[in-house]
Amino acid sequence: MNRRSFGGRAASAGVALGTLHRTDRPPALPRPRVAGSGAVDGGAAAGGSRTAAAEGVARAEAAREETVREGTVREIEAAFDAVAEHQDRLSASLRAGGRIEQADIMEVVGYLAQDTDLRTAATRRAAEGASAAEAVRAAVEEYARVIGALADPTLAERAADLRQVGRRALAWLGGVGLARPAGPLVLIAHEVGAADLLEPGSEVVAAGSVTGGPNSHAAIVARSLGIPLLLGLDPAVLDLPDGAEALVDAARAGLTVHPAPGERAGALAAMDQARSRRAALAAERHLPCETLDRHSVILRANVGTAADGEAALRAGADGVGLLRTELPFLEARRWPDEEQHAAALAPVLRELAGRPVTVRTLDFADDKVPPFLAGAGPDGRIGRGLPLMLARPEAFTAQFRALLTTGAGTDLRIMIPMVAAPGELRACRELLRAAAASLGVPVPPLGVMVELPEAAARAEELAREAAFLSVGSNDLTSRILGLDRRDPAAGPAHTAHPAVLAAIGQVVEAAHRHRRQVSVCGDAAAHPLVIPLLIGLGCDVLSAAPAVLDEIRARIRRLDAEACARAAREALVARDVEEVWGIVERYCSPVLPPWSTSGVRRVDHAVRWNEDSSG
Repeated sequence: MNRRSFGGRAASAGVALGTLHRTDRPPALPRPRVAGSGAVDGGAAAGGSRTAAAEGVARAEAAREETVREGTVREIEAAFDAVAEHQDRLSASLRAGGRIEQADIMEVVGYLAQDTDLRTAATRRAAEGASAAEAVRAAVEEYARVIGALADPTLAERAADLRQVGRRALAWLGGVGLARPAGPLVLIAHEVGAADLLEPGSEVVAAGSVTGGPNSHAAIVARSLGIPLLLGLDPAVLDLPDGAEALVDAARAGLTVHPAPGERAGALAAMDQARSRRAALAAERHLPCETLDRHSVILRANVGTAADGEAALRAGADGVGLLRTELPFLEARRWPDEEQHAAALAPVLRELAGRPVTVRTLDFADDKVPPFLAGAGPDGRIGRGLPLMLARPEAFTAQFRALLTTGAGTDLRIMIPMVAAPGELRACRELLRAAAASLGVPVPPLGVMVELPEAAARAEELAREAAFLSVGSNDLTSRILGLDRRDPAAGPAHTAHPAVLAAIGQVVEAAHRHRRQVSVCGDAAAHPLVIPLLIGLGCDVLSAAPAVLDEIRARIRRLDAEACARAAREALVARDVEEVWGIVERYCSPVLPPWSTSGVRRVDHAVRWNEDSSG
């Protein structure tokens, strides 16, 4: 057994050992069976009867070919039906277990298997003489290339889901079925799909992919499940045999087949340490979120589903700093009405009764385009979604009314995304006031997300108008530094760049002059090299995914607020982001349980690299 290693980019952190299994290994596909040889015995006829015989044979051959084509079309339809039914069962199983967001992703994959255009493209090829397998493979690849080339990254990422549908249809055609071996499994594929990670009855502990993006459905699911995921592996990894032992270490961004005894022992120790660490961090949930010198920081959660809300409360969150509302409507064909908004909001808000909940209104943009907005812009891009919302006041009013009714049992705050100017916030406030008046209820606090450089530049004006300000660090960082959000370099560690810190500092100063709170609800709020800087700049609230709240709290409890302020002052005049990282390591390197050496220097460099790669 020869040891082999493959490097990649980490999209989800962790270490795992398991049995290698390729999910997209091409099955041996049989050709369609034919009835008879179709050969013509030239000696069976002579003279004038030869033409008539040939015509009869041709008619028989044409009928036979038509029968074969009809059978091939039925095979194609049956294959896609099998995939759709499989996805429906998977989605129902996940939904019954409370994993709503993952169930929704699987449901979308099932819709792709039912897509009439995809099926028509495949059956058309069958009518031209292709086998069922050839027709499915060609149709899926054609559509995947078209989708993958779209400017909208969210739609482009669905090419992976489409290819997954194709792989499963081909497996069904090849008689392989849709089951897989028992775990623990390390999955590999040209492009791992979300459904690969969620297959019921199999224990997936890690995955590796030749291609794929950090914001793909698979990456999102991997992070939510705590499954290490590597992207960008050498295609040679696909030639490895199933059944080999594989080690995936996201911190080192490597996959090793037939690891050496020492590597194996190290991985098992790291996995044990990770379990101990999670337990030690969770044990501090009852402790206040404050620094060593008693500076309090409010800790809230970013959520999108009822399950997220439950996880946030279990992790000791003060409330919700960001409730995303657009996720249920990314496949919508028209603007959602009040009833649809209420149906999506009610299960989440019920879990959060009595808690502060900041709800972000619909945040459609070029990376989140529902079908009813496709092509809305002059160049096929929609840009900011807020102007489109303001152009449809009835759509805005429907969401406001739903929020005011379903959120009545919470400490509701409403947040407007992608605000560029105070006039936009004023227009939103008028619509909210009218909705509240029509229902006879008070107007809740209305705040803004600062995600645009122009909004940061007008922070003073926005602070006068808004009840609170929330920094969307993902977009703000990308826009200030001129990075694509899909680029690994747009990761949360780059919020530590001096130019981004200066913008955040400007927002904090303006907000505090007007006695407004500032929260940070992007991924930077959880990053170990950025948290001290946000505290040092004076941010009041940090809001992040429920899974990372325990670590954020533990980290804050081991920081000194004055040291954070000193680091922030030096960072603002640093040359570049690398110098800022060095400053944070020098002043703010807390030791987290159960570590016995410097947490930042020993572990967090890997975490920094991991999260940069996951976008």
